[in-house]
Amino acid sequence: MRVGVGGTFNVIHKGHELLFETAFTVGDTVEVGLTSDEFAKSIKTVPVTPYFQRKSTLSKFLGRYGKPFDIIMISDFKGSAATSETMDAIVVSPETRGIAEDINELRRKNALRPLKIFCIKDVKADDSTRISSSRIIKGEIDKDGRLLRAIRVSVGSTNKVKVDAVRNIFTQAFGLVEVLSVEPDMTIPSQPFEERTIQGAIQRARSAIEKSQTDFAVGIEAGLFYNKVLRRHLDIQYCAIIDSSGKMTVGHGPGFEYPPEVVKAVLEGGTVGDTMSKITEIEKIGHKMGSVGYLSDGMIDRTSLTEIAVLMALIPRIRKELYEPADQACSSATASR
Repeated sequence: MRVGVGGTFNVIHKGHELLFETAFTVGDTVEVGLTSDEFAKSIKTVPVTPYFQRKSTLSKFLGRYGKPFDIIMISDFKGSAATSETMDAIVVSPETRGIAEDINELRRKNALRPLKIFCIKDVKADDSTRISSSRIIKGEIDKDGRLLRAIRVSVGSTNKVKVDAVRNIFTQAFGLVEVLSVEPDMTIPSQPFEERTIQGAIQRARSAIEKSQTDFAVGIEAGLFYNKVLRRHLDIQYCAIIDSSGKMTVGHGPGFEYPPEVVKAVLEGGTVGDTMSKITEIEKIGHKMGSVGYLSDGMIDRTSLTEIAVLMALIPRIRKELYEPADQACSSATASR
């Protein structure tokens, strides 16, 4: 099977590697359409390496796959794919899936068999934004998607415990980070219950991303959840993380039970923080060791408890290749056309 791939390939990066790995896996021969200098300059906003330099670099790179390939010059998005009688399939990204559909429409009009379309997933950088040659040339990321600056994270809270927990987990996950504390706009009660707790975490994250325009925004909210089996309330902390593309991931930490006196006060309209501060005589206990620190006799503090919730919300981003299958990415790209 002869498979087509197209692009400028100004800088070969991790996304291109997935594109070519797919092409050489499904195909016996690969035809690469490489944009001409004139065409590349018309569609790019960054400097473009001359065609013959790009072709030479690309040829050396493709040699690693050990299969036949041809590199041809193309002067538009469709290249030779719309008229080729020897091409059987095409490999595209979600961004260019629409072009593949247009190519097949032209082939049908020309009485040619439609190409089989293989759509890879978007390969994203540490900030959850797609890797591109333009971003590499601008110095934002390297070819593997690592940011060449600190990741900016906003936290929808002025509580130092929450800010420290976010900094600790994001640093472990991504390296260099810059964490901002943002006072969120909230409509959720100061003492939420059940689903309102989750809504509160989401609202904090959304408010933070809107106010700060950071790479990620984090919202953390704790509330009481009634367990029908136990017939008791458990305190559970939720974390919502929203990135600059609008994608959200959510997780929560362990649940624990408050003393009956605290639960009673909260059900009557009080808050956990105020009630625990009265019982322990520790002012603003939620901004220090937290209620869980006092109740566990120091075996775990609120920062550690919050870190667990943040980490759980980060899991789909740490192993993002398992949570963003190619078929979903491509189907959504087609639906948006």
